[in-house]
Amino acid sequence: RFNQAMSDLETKNAIRMILLTASLGGMSYLSFNNGLLLSYFSHLGIPSATILILLSILPLTTFLVIIPFSYFSDIFGKKRIGIIGMVFSFFGFALLIGVSYLPDSLRIMAVGFGIVVFGIGSAMTLGNWFALLHPIIPENIRGRFFGQLRLTWQSIGILFTLIVIFILELYPTLGMYQAILGVITILMLLRMFFYQQIPELDKSTVKKESFRISFLKVLNIPGYLPFCAYCFLLTLFTGACPQIFNLIEKDVLLWSKVEIVFIGNLLVAGALAGFFLGGRMIDRFGTKYVFLCCHFGFGIILLLFLWRNLFTEEIRIVVGILTILFGMVQAASSIAMTSETLALIPPKNKSLATGLWFTLYSGGTGLSGILSGQALELGVFNESWIWLGQSMSSYDGLLLLSGTMVLLMTVTLGMIPSMIKKVPAGWIPQSS
Repeated sequence: RFNQAMSDLETKNAIRMILLTASLGGMSYLSFNNGLLLSYFSHLGIPSATILILLSILPLTTFLVIIPFSYFSDIFGKKRIGIIGMVFSFFGFALLIGVSYLPDSLRIMAVGFGIVVFGIGSAMTLGNWFALLHPIIPENIRGRFFGQLRLTWQSIGILFTLIVIFILELYPTLGMYQAILGVITILMLLRMFFYQQIPELDKSTVKKESFRISFLKVLNIPGYLPFCAYCFLLTLFTGACPQIFNLIEKDVLLWSKVEIVFIGNLLVAGALAGFFLGGRMIDRFGTKYVFLCCHFGFGIILLLFLWRNLFTEEIRIVVGILTILFGMVQAASSIAMTSETLALIPPKNKSLATGLWFTLYSGGTGLSGILSGQALELGVFNESWIWLGQSMSSYDGLLLLSGTMVLLMTVTLGMIPSMIKKVPAGWIPQSS
């Protein structure tokens, strides 16, 4: 294995290709969280609880397959596995467009299959994404770079979604939904060209050790497994919350599909601020304080969402503000997790190491949606109940449980390495 030295010009060009790749593919990922696919599936007549489960298939699929693909990336090459994954993602997303032509009895199964194929492709690409970028991005700007990366592709995603909202306001038809998803699919195809231009500095070699040995070495990275476990627990109680917000807007507040997509866009707007602020805070102070702020921020925002009915006249404003804040906290938290991961992984088995983190991160997100959807289908929470004089729904029961568990999870902050020991200079990416 060896690294090729890169000039400043080559580094800047590589960063440009990274930004273009993420921006062109980002709309497909955003559609799972900004209400677009939720509105589309609702237009197809799929029940709300089933939609929540379907949207959770993506992170759950990633959870199941990302580790073997991460291991293969270190053997056969990160970009080779990544480009195959992009082809899978393209066909999986394209399948979602055609499900409306199927009979109702097959529609839900076809949607699930399309999301599984998309998820497998995503796992093949994301499993080695951070390992591919690791040697390209200078250590002293990593926090800022990952903030800029997310800021860029999500800014483009916001602009695209605003255009989508305007179009759907005028033409809320099935054909228009399919046309919009078709544009996203074409952009996914275009990103392959720019992805090919990203240099792969860590060359693949023939593995002299088995998967078992490599995986045990990753598990023995000091502090890494407890950190991954913390990420799993946090996403388990927060991963499905954006979709729960959307379902409250759809079934409780009875807002239109366009309003749901607009509020979903506010989640992305909050994420933009979170990426910027989170990246700056990490470069200046390290990840410790970002983890602290985000952890308590999650719990407080979820509990505040339950009191939205106190502001009857301004309920849209209140829900919008809380959605923005949730997006901000979620984004800053992901930046902190990424920076902590890159600081912990060893020179060898980079893809496998980052794959382990992404497995538990996406597994928590996927299980969050699956368990929430099952709880709704089984009627675990009453359809209507009163808490401290406020009328609540079954969705509010999920938010109350999630917010309470996040606050109780404060004791697990000790599982994050940067929280329990003094960090040597340069251990966490900092600005010079």
